[in-house]
Amino acid sequence: MIPRVLSILLFISFFNCSSAQNLFDIANVRQLGLITVDITTVNGEIPTCDYASAPEGSMGETCINQTKVPCRIVIYDHDDILYDSGEYEKGFSGATIKINGNTSSFYNNKPYKLKLQKKADLLQRGNQKYADKNWRLIKDILSLNTIIGLKVNELLELPWTPAYKPCNVFLNNDYQGCYLLIESVKRNSDCRLNVDKETGYIVERDAYWWKEDKNFETDYFSQQKAYRWTWKYPDEEDVTAEQEQYIRDYINKTEESIINGTYDQYIDVLSFAKWLLAHDILGTWDSGGSNLFVMKYDNTDNTLLQMANLWDFDTCFRMAENEFSRYHHGSYDYYFPSLFESTNHTFSNTYRQLWNEKKYFLLNALLAYIENYINSDEAQALQRSRELHAQRWHFDIDSVQEDGLFIKNWLTRHFELLDPMINTQTAIHTISSNDSTNKDMYNLFGIKTKTPINKGIYISNGKKYVVK
Repeated sequence: MIPRVLSILLFISFFNCSSAQNLFDIANVRQLGLITVDITTVNGEIPTCDYASAPEGSMGETCINQTKVPCRIVIYDHDDILYDSGEYEKGFSGATIKINGNTSSFYNNKPYKLKLQKKADLLQRGNQKYADKNWRLIKDILSLNTIIGLKVNELLELPWTPAYKPCNVFLNNDYQGCYLLIESVKRNSDCRLNVDKETGYIVERDAYWWKEDKNFETDYFSQQKAYRWTWKYPDEEDVTAEQEQYIRDYINKTEESIINGTYDQYIDVLSFAKWLLAHDILGTWDSGGSNLFVMKYDNTDNTLLQMANLWDFDTCFRMAENEFSRYHHGSYDYYFPSLFESTNHTFSNTYRQLWNEKKYFLLNALLAYIENYINSDEAQALQRSRELHAQRWHFDIDSVQEDGLFIKNWLTRHFELLDPMINTQTAIHTISSNDSTNKDMYNLFGIKTKTPINKGIYISNGKKYVVK
């Protein structure tokens, strides 16, 4: 409670000191304690885009035809300049900015992609290996979901955890609000996803494939036009026909192997188990739209298909505390239900063993991390900045402390309820809600029913059944 009171007093003091000035003036905002990203475009041009809805059979709404606007980027810590891209000169200095995101792009304060003309580490970690041209400004700091989701990613040791800093952003001297300045999902053998420069692949199973210029589909696990694969590496404009043919054929073989039970010849089973367990821990609701990246180090038979890092945490902590994420058993045309159903139990055993080895460590580490964070100087700076953001865009927002306490309580209850669910799980079987059975079946609340009436998960004789 004391940090919350101090934060309010500091914010009131800030308001009073600024009474004769614009609260959203950059000189004032720089004193709130977060780094400030000041973007000035050439001739004051504002990035624009059009909006589009999915074609029939697909899903989503998104931005298209984004303008790529040249700009200068200056990053401040209070009044000290941490980074200056210089004025825009193609290939030498400056940067470009364009609107990014799907439904998040529909709001007044947009998410953005930044591309530098010269590599740099915008997070100022003091090592040239972190230098890269590709960065993102995402709006996810208005909750703690993303920083906690990335902590789970780190604790489970997925291939890479994007680094970030909370910040305040100005565009042409207009305060845009709180953002996360974060590394983009890209190949970088020094500090991001590591695949071979000449023969490696990073692709995304993408519900928004229809907005990309280049995509491909595979023969299995494809519900009409809902999902296809899009390119992260190589860039789509650089992909050759041979490269596309190789990765399509490999994923087809992978999908066939999941059906016939030989999948451990094609996938890195542990990375798949880690990725799903992370989402199950986080209680992700919108798993159908979560960014799903897979990678293959090269085009030889010596490497397997891996799940890459987590991304997109908007709907974490939205499932009931006694539920898995929707990827666990949802009908999103991905592999996890079939992996659990397989006669090859390597995946289900790996998933269960991973949970049992890590569960106490994960819960204790997450609770300690959240407690430390909400009482940190950065959290107090973030609280002041979020309050200013809420005033700028005219809405109410919970405090950082309230966010943290809610998530701590949710995780504590969720871990307790998740444990017996994972350890009684053998396989998931699909039945119709019209099927009749004489077996006693139980829903996840332990209520017995002879014939399942509603869609959902039921347990009978130690097995799970999904009614669709």
